[in-house]
Amino acid sequence: MTSETDLIERGAAFLGVPVRHAGIFSAGSAITASIAGAAGGATAGEIIVHGVEEGAIDDAVSSTLGDAAGGIVAGASAVAGARAAREAAAAAEGMTPAILVALTDSSCVIMDWNGDAGSGTGPTRVIHSLVLADTDLEFGKIGVNRKVTMSDGDTIVSFTGALGLLSSGKEGKRDVLRALGHPQA
Repeated sequence: MTSETDLIERGAAFLGVPVRHAGIFSAGSAITASIAGAAGGATAGEIIVHGVEEGAIDDAVSSTLGDAAGGIVAGASAVAGARAAREAAAAAEGMTPAILVALTDSSCVIMDWNGDAGSGTGPTRVIHSLVLADTDLEFGKIGVNRKVTMSDGDTIVSFTGALGLLSSGKEGKRDVLRALGHPQA
């Protein structure tokens, strides 16, 4: 499990400056992409299974087993579709699906992260660094996820983080969001 203290230490060691708060977030459009990818993946899985089912399964018992298999395939396809969509959306933004967001005394630094909010490796590169005094912030909420959009005139970057009861790494995310001024942190 990756703690906020561990993330602060990793960020500070990589950047060579003190880090006040750090958390693992999702790249900006990853939530929307995950939902679309899951729906698309589940639909593709259903089409494949029902195509096989109609051609090969005739009696009621086999049909019931086919429906169970269809649910399993659709579920697995939804997970695969969500992951592929998240990765593609993050890559289009020049980011990784999971990002390490670190706050220094004057900046918000977004770095790559290989993993998720509970575990992983990184950082290995700085994706964006925005001077807080020169950055406009917008806040939003999508379910248990809090969204931040930052703009300094040249760069626009957004990220989301879940703060639900069972969300991994929520302490670090909450501290980053509070320090940025998110009203729903």
